[in-house]
Amino acid sequence: YKPDVIKGDMDSIRKEVLDFYASLLCILVAGALGGRFDHEIGNINVLCRFRTVRIILLSEDCLVQLLPSTHHHEIYVQSSTEGPHCGLVPIGTPSGSTTTTGLQWDLTDTEMRFGGLISTSNIVKEERVTVRSDSDLLWTISIKKT
Repeated sequence: YKPDVIKGDMDSIRKEVLDFYASLLCILVAGALGGRFDHEIGNINVLCRFRTVRIILLSEDCLVQLLPSTHHHEIYVQSSTEGPHCGLVPIGTPSGSTTTTGLQWDLTDTEMRFGGLISTSNIVKEERVTVRSDSDLLWTISIKKT
């Protein structure tokens, strides 16, 4: 059975159930940002706990998703609804090397860490953005108001 929508906060879902459905679809979590900061951090922690699952946290202002270090990422930006502001933030461990294309300020083997450089307030310049990093990164992009 493949549902069109799964609702809930996923705090009590069994891992094997989540893994099964995650292999079939992307999980979109609406209202996951823009409220209490501790809840936002808890939702970001879910991205890290289930790093093999494509989970997108969505608010009326932006979306956030985890880019695992195990993949080379190609992000296709829907410029009619997304951008131009974006950011990449290392999560879990510092990044010794991150390289991007398609951004106003592309990174080339750039080190990023909290207490040092993180790529916030960047601008999407192309409809295709590529990201390669040796650590997990959070990708965030603004949502355009209609």
